[in-house]
Amino acid sequence: MKITILPVLLCLMIVSPVVSAAERVSLGDFLLSRAPATAPSTKASFSMAGEVDFDSAAGGFSYERFELDIPFSAPHYLNDNNAFMIGMDYKATWLDTDTLLGDMDLHDFRLKLRWMYRQPGSKWSWMTLLQPGLATDGNSIDMDDFSVNGQLGFRYAASSDLAWIGGVYFFENSMETRIYPGIGFQWKPNDDLLVRLSGPSFKASWQPSEDWILHAIVASGGGTWNVEEAGADFDVRLRSYHAAVGVERQLSEKLWLGLWAGMTFANEVEIDTASGTGVFEDDADSGWFMKLGIRKIVW
Repeated sequence: MKITILPVLLCLMIVSPVVSAAERVSLGDFLLSRAPATAPSTKASFSMAGEVDFDSAAGGFSYERFELDIPFSAPHYLNDNNAFMIGMDYKATWLDTDTLLGDMDLHDFRLKLRWMYRQPGSKWSWMTLLQPGLATDGNSIDMDDFSVNGQLGFRYAASSDLAWIGGVYFFENSMETRIYPGIGFQWKPNDDLLVRLSGPSFKASWQPSEDWILHAIVASGGGTWNVEEAGADFDVRLRSYHAAVGVERQLSEKLWLGLWAGMTFANEVEIDTASGTGVFEDDADSGWFMKLGIRKIVW
């Protein structure tokens, strides 16, 4: 992945003929609609997942999470075909487990580097997202806490109301590399309803009035962190998906407050040593999920 991404970027970032601003690559090439439900936003949220029991081992786990997602600036144009954005993402997860590591305070800080490409007049758009950062319990910061994840994706605008999307998601840290392919779509059956499927993530948003948006979502809430305990390093992986319905209320022109409720499923905790030896792995049953969030549309 590291070897092939750079040449592709360099080949595509060739100076193109000057075209009108309406034809150059933009965020609109990756969003079916610039409706409030999909507009780029600074977001903050707090979520809770209720305790679930392990299938085989005694006990179970639960977690709480704070998330902050900040786009630093509007797209910066290299030329009419290429643009990039910079942002950051921070997640604090309080994971309570009945495992040998007990309760853990986990942190994941990411720098978000997004590159966008489209030829003027083309229905095809391309995007690369790189997110280098630290995933750690904060006890001892070293290179084992560093990881990179991201996406390589495409979008094909079949019509003004339908687009096909696809690509690969990748993750790499000191212990492993994971690559997952995915495919999906963006669909606007009418002016008030947006439906999006991207890999395992699904979201439908309906805006019945100017001040209210209703959502139905299925998304991942897991993560992977490097944890130090008694002088030894462990790789902790949480897998948890949630399905929820939510409502957002407009507080001002660009400020929205949201509340979601639902359930978690496909829950699992896995713990490995620094050498890759498995220490603990077990699935868990389903539980309840809640999230409170606020966001401000930035452009």
